Amino acid sequence: MESQILFVEILREVRNLIDSPYTDVTWSSYNTTEEVLSAVDIYIIRLTERDNSVLSELKLFFAPTGPLQDISINSGWSNKYLDISSRFDDIIYDSHI
Repeated sequence: MESQILFVEILREVRNLIDSPYTDVTWSSYNTTEEVLSAVDIYIIRLTERDNSVLSELKLFFAPTGPLQDISINSGWSNKYLDISSRFDDIIYDSHI
């Protein structure tokens, strides 16, 4: 359960970065910033409802060359993405998921 809280904290951090007028989703699988924000909100809801099936989707979302990395590069926060994705990977590893 603690890992779910950590995932939600990371997703809230990601949401704050994406919720910017400078967000560029051009090379991601999303069409608009609002679409990405909605997806993040749904991930958060599912985690708070203890829906662990969302973790496989999050692994793709955070993956290298995945949509979050594409957005971070185009939006100017790729170094922050590396930090966030590393923390995400650590939680996955520590949770044996």
